[in-house]
Amino acid sequence: MNIQGLALHGHMKPVTMIKFNREGDLLFSTAKEPNISVWYTKTGERLGVFNGHSAIAACDVNNYSTLLVTGGMDFKAKLWCVESGDELANIMLKSPARAVGFAHDDSKVMVSTSRKMGEKSAIQLYNLPFAVPKEDYIVQPVKTAFNPCAEFVSESDDITFAVWGPTNDTIYYSMFDGSVAILDVETMRTIRTQQPHEETINRIGFDCNYYTLITASKDKTARLLDSRDMSVIQTYKSDVPVNDAAISPCGDHVILGGGMEAQDVTTQGGQTSFEVKFYHKVHEKQLGQVRCHFGTINAVSFFPDGRGFASGAFDGLVKLHRFDENYEAAPGAKPVWSPESS
Repeated sequence: MNIQGLALHGHMKPVTMIKFNREGDLLFSTAKEPNISVWYTKTGERLGVFNGHSAIAACDVNNYSTLLVTGGMDFKAKLWCVESGDELANIMLKSPARAVGFAHDDSKVMVSTSRKMGEKSAIQLYNLPFAVPKEDYIVQPVKTAFNPCAEFVSESDDITFAVWGPTNDTIYYSMFDGSVAILDVETMRTIRTQQPHEETINRIGFDCNYYTLITASKDKTARLLDSRDMSVIQTYKSDVPVNDAAISPCGDHVILGGGMEAQDVTTQGGQTSFEVKFYHKVHEKQLGQVRCHFGTINAVSFFPDGRGFASGAFDGLVKLHRFDENYEAAPGAKPVWSPESS
């Protein structure tokens, strides 16, 4: 199997997150700089930028690809019109954002913030102040101030990342101590907690059916968890800290991205190549790796069709990788089990 790579040059600072829209024709990328880039994945063309932060940690796009939400390290979250690039709303936060996400019906926005400047880590929910825009509908900017409609404050630890659960009833979040927890949205209380890692979890994400959850940890492993009780199903071992991980939407493949932190490279030795590692989801075996960056990999994501992936790294590059026609014959390309076969 050959993998065709395409480098996207648009960031001068380390890439922090990448996000496909539902159809996979658009890719949004954020970095430790003011600009969010949007790319046309078929050609690699940069369609535009959203400018309004000082440095950005996370982003999410809604189901219709009409709205974009971003979370900044500048104590702000912002809503954008994807079509026009206009800033629609500015949400002032008490501490830097770590994660953002639209609810499944696009009715709410979730913002997770870090513990800093004397403020505790929190997850806040905001109602959208307008009807969810469909295709080709441009929303007008909102002048009123945004206040959270619900809030959860972590008394004990720092929340590192958060995502909506299988429905709008739950939010899953990870913590600095290696724990994962489920938050009940109605009561804004934690209903279950497990600790699958001994060190910090950098990011978490679901498979496309929300049956399993994958964690990426500083302890050099990623773990596949049952989304119901968060018991560990599989463990994928790496030789470097794992910053992000993703589950294929169509095959039994898992990808991991990571590397030594920048401040550790000079003190602990020279890691000169940084690669995305492929694992068999069921058998845990590493199947291969793709050397694609010159800095620590901070973000990985599969195309929604499963026929490729994207990566973003400390070197400021975003790379698109597409599998050729021989992918179907690769180990793990055909899942051992799928919901359709049960």
